[in-house]
Amino acid sequence: MPSLHAALAAPSSQQADVVIYGATPGGIGAAVSAARLGRSVILCEYEDHIGGIVSNGLTNADIGKRQAVGGLFYEFTRRVVKRYEEQDRNDPAKPNLKLCRDGYWYEASAAEQIFHQMIEGEAPRIRLLLRHELVAAQVDRNQLTRITLESRQDPGTRIDLRAPVFIDATYEGDLAAMAKVPFRIGRESRSEYQEAHAGRIYMRFRDTALLPGSTGEADQATQAFCFRFHVTNDPAKRIPIEKPNGYQRADYALTLEDLRAGKIQRFRDVIQVYPMPNGRFELNSDHAHPDTGIPRESLDLAEECWAWPTSSPAARRKIYERYRTHNVGLIWFLQNDPEVPETVRQDALQYGWHKEEWPSNQHIPRQVYVRQGRRILGDAILTERDADVDPKLQRTRVQPTSIAVIEWAFDPHGHHKYDPAHPGVREGYIFVEHEPFQVPYGVVVPQKIDGLLVPVACSCSHVAYNALRMEPVFIALGEACGIAAHLAIDRKVPLRRVPVDALQTLLVERRGVITFYGDLHFQDPAFAAFQWLGARGLNPGYEASKEEKLTQRNAAEKLARVLSFAGKTWQIPASATDRPLSTSVLTAWLQNAGYLRQSQRAASEMLDLAQFAAIVYESIAPLNGQK
Repeated sequence: MPSLHAALAAPSSQQADVVIYGATPGGIGAAVSAARLGRSVILCEYEDHIGGIVSNGLTNADIGKRQAVGGLFYEFTRRVVKRYEEQDRNDPAKPNLKLCRDGYWYEASAAEQIFHQMIEGEAPRIRLLLRHELVAAQVDRNQLTRITLESRQDPGTRIDLRAPVFIDATYEGDLAAMAKVPFRIGRESRSEYQEAHAGRIYMRFRDTALLPGSTGEADQATQAFCFRFHVTNDPAKRIPIEKPNGYQRADYALTLEDLRAGKIQRFRDVIQVYPMPNGRFELNSDHAHPDTGIPRESLDLAEECWAWPTSSPAARRKIYERYRTHNVGLIWFLQNDPEVPETVRQDALQYGWHKEEWPSNQHIPRQVYVRQGRRILGDAILTERDADVDPKLQRTRVQPTSIAVIEWAFDPHGHHKYDPAHPGVREGYIFVEHEPFQVPYGVVVPQKIDGLLVPVACSCSHVAYNALRMEPVFIALGEACGIAAHLAIDRKVPLRRVPVDALQTLLVERRGVITFYGDLHFQDPAFAAFQWLGARGLNPGYEASKEEKLTQRNAAEKLARVLSFAGKTWQIPASATDRPLSTSVLTAWLQNAGYLRQSQRAASEMLDLAQFAAIVYESIAPLNGQK
């Protein structure tokens, strides 16, 4: 009897410049950026929709310092603003425009529609292939050359996709794993990278002290997942929440104990509620608050997702259903259980599913929030130590190959279920703030395998990944990968040999952020120059200070530092004094350093930092991505 594979018809074949598996926000960023550079793209997705968790409820963008992520993500936020401006054009109160918080909060359905608009804007260069499962990857002499997908709508129908560049934008790193890229799951030990917060750990939320039981030991634990539901309290659009099949009241024993003790007074004491545009509220799991110790449990369901990263789609579906039952069950419990106080039940009962969100899936998100899957081993490995502050530069380590910036706290959720022996905390759940730090290109370039980039399941320690794992950063890394794919094809070089200085130029000219400056707006004329030079140590601290007038001595120190990070030794001239810096002096220095490109800037006898940056950038950067 022939095997199933032998019975399959020969697969059809397609080719593109870039093939992307995973229509997550990171995959969409990669597709759009590559297409805008003229590349043909096939964007493939296992699900029947695009946008990953952003189209499935994570619509409260996790970004505190908004100048840390620009480029396509900033364009996305401008489209959000435009959408709500149009909705509110006849309402002087502008309720939805206010609730979108300058485009950083939005409805899940709105996010998906905007992602489609961005993709459709690049038609026909982007072809979208939904409901296809990755079943094979062919690697020839360490080069990924082909992947095979099977239609989920028409099982047995397969398609081969060939490309010089592939991008794995899945949360789990499925394509990378199938191509035999080395990867990790779980947590490193505290000693492996000398990370203070690695391994098994107990900490109070936003505290810095390690509590007893924090051994720092490595393990294979994966942090808890949850759903990011959208609900409403509008009776005209509210769908009642029904008791889920498989409901287990015992799942909420700790919550019931806290209700009986009077520690929980309202729905928001158990689940976080964020007001969103058009009468929606986004729900998220809550942490144990340091002052009250509640909620001891919320939507996060620890331990039961540990197998997810390396599981088959069928096994993942079972985990999805378990999370769905648990998370919906918690809301139903708070609304209906007779032991829940009447005041809490009535507070919870104001919410129901929004009838306009996910109508084809009973108004429940189609994806669970996979906070962490595999992490590849790349040419660079980002760790907690990359957030250490350099005392000389008063900022975190300068990364000359930076392609993005991280500013969110180290924020892993719980890895083990609540243990009463450790009151007020959940093992693995920490929130440790840090200064913004840069992400080097090597984290998206896998070891051993060529022809592949990985912007989502990228190369980080567990601790570092939990600052990086925010969707705005995934979009930024995807955008950089799309540009890198273009350059590799254009220059006929392997992805790990892409000229990163040219990649950075193309990125910053599109308002991508590779250096954090708190006072530099995306539309500033000096934006690209400060970003590119910032990856080469232009300024101490986190302010651009672009209007600062420069002395020759100060300017020479900056130029020497920039050139040293660019790999060139340049001696500060003895003639550099405290006199004002002029265009002629700076031009002479640049010519002496071997840069002969003439600046088009008007001559000045007293340059400020913005003028200095513009002249240096125009002299040494590969403008428009060209040498």
